[in-house]
Amino acid sequence: MMHKVVRRTTLGALLLMACPFSVHAQATDPGVELAFMPRTMTVTLLNEGGKYVVVDATHIPQGGTCRMDKDATIARLEPGASPGTTRVRYAAPQVSAGGCPFLTAFDMTDTDYAAARAVFLQMKDESSKRVEQVKKDLGEKWDEVFGKKN
Repeated sequence: MMHKVVRRTTLGALLLMACPFSVHAQATDPGVELAFMPRTMTVTLLNEGGKYVVVDATHIPQGGTCRMDKDATIARLEPGASPGTTRVRYAAPQVSAGGCPFLTAFDMTDTDYAAARAVFLQMKDESSKRVEQVKKDLGEKWDEVFGKKN
């Protein structure tokens, strides 16, 4: 039971640590925000000159395709090239063969992006609630470990 709490708390802490960065990015560029891929899909790589895939030791040319796995972290960049699309960038390194390389830029439908963002916001909310519950459960121990914020 305690192992599950530690894993959940760790996930929550990681998500909360990411939040100040996304909030800062939103303050300077309101178009940047994080999301999770809503499903596995094949995408068209838009990076000029293409990208190298370290795991596969291959090169994907601009306009080539690669696989984006469900729950991969993406960052919104701007509106896509076509109406009804959003330009995003893969914001985590690929660890399995056949997938897209780090920082791959691609367009996805606004509907898919909205679903991706909703998943991220739901997980962020759940993580925040878990962290608050752990803070409450630990009481003064939390302050000893993480310091008391004014």
